[in-house]
Amino acid sequence: MAEKQFNTVGPSKPELHYLLDPLARVDLQEIEALIEAQRYFVLHAPRQTGKTTVLLALMEHLNAHGRYRALYANIETAQAARGNVERGITAACSAIARSAQVYLGDTRLDDWLLRGEGRAVEAEEKLSRLLAHWSQLDPARPAVLLLDEVDALVGDTLISLLRQIRAGYAQRPQAFPQTVVLCGVRDVRDYRIHSGGGDIITGGSAFNIKAESLRLGNFSREETVALWRQHTEATGQVFDEAIWPELWQDTQGQPWLVNALGHECTWKDKALRLNRAQPVTLAHYWAARERLIQSRATHLDQLTDKLREPRVHRVIAPLLAGGQALWDPLSSIDDVEYVEDTGLVALRPQMRAANRIYARLIEQVLGRDVQAPSPTA
Repeated sequence: MAEKQFNTVGPSKPELHYLLDPLARVDLQEIEALIEAQRYFVLHAPRQTGKTTVLLALMEHLNAHGRYRALYANIETAQAARGNVERGITAACSAIARSAQVYLGDTRLDDWLLRGEGRAVEAEEKLSRLLAHWSQLDPARPAVLLLDEVDALVGDTLISLLRQIRAGYAQRPQAFPQTVVLCGVRDVRDYRIHSGGGDIITGGSAFNIKAESLRLGNFSREETVALWRQHTEATGQVFDEAIWPELWQDTQGQPWLVNALGHECTWKDKALRLNRAQPVTLAHYWAARERLIQSRATHLDQLTDKLREPRVHRVIAPLLAGGQALWDPLSSIDDVEYVEDTGLVALRPQMRAANRIYARLIEQVLGRDVQAPSPTA
């Protein structure tokens, strides 16, 4: 059997990756209560925090108990449609039908969409009709839909998707999903949907049936260490105890960073990979950290691009200028919430970079452009 690895790409699989129990990272009792009460809710977290892994585990958990038919679907492909509602909604419907075939072995949604009644249904109601059809296929087991990457959609496509879900809400659970979970990076609490020019073209009225917004947090300090120690249990390779405080300061439990640093230490370092009897020292860790920071890995590269967005720069630049927990008064509360949702900063007890590696990244990208404010400013 192949040796497990620290995962840095896509959802984690227990047979391939070191993995903490995904459902232990959420309040499962609260989620089950929301489903029982036929509520629709949001699960959000920064990118590469483990959202998809949690949703897939939740789908398996619900289906294993047999009371519901739960389905996970990633609708990111609809993003390419931009403002074209016909293409966007068709792509979202296709993603749901394809997921039903893959995860549930159910081809009936694909048949409805491609060969049946769905072919003649206009985009403005195609999603709601598809979900109604699915819900009525097995009334004894209410449908639960877990939609991932919802906030990847933009403009009219996103508005149409939200309004079609809202339109069917009153028919749940007999003729519409009992629960819909919307998952993405942002807490879509207000659904402020922007046009290409940045103007808000709709507000919360597009989706006013959300009961809760649940945020998926980082690993705790204990969970961070526990994940790395799975490698020791599997291979016998030990870590210097001096690594743990450094690992925590560098990551604050951010799941991708924790896994990426583990991967750098135990796999990318060829000498350590070929000789599991050799301990991983603090010097090895420091070298791995520098390689990761300089690697421009996709996760860090995405954050670099975020830092260049004007609304992000407005919030973060004053931190570099004066080190104070203040932001540019020109930046709105929505800007601050947006930056927090990216995971770049933590707001409590005062605004700061979310971890030491992100602080380095912020300094590298923005440091040259920021000048200290005048004492009289």
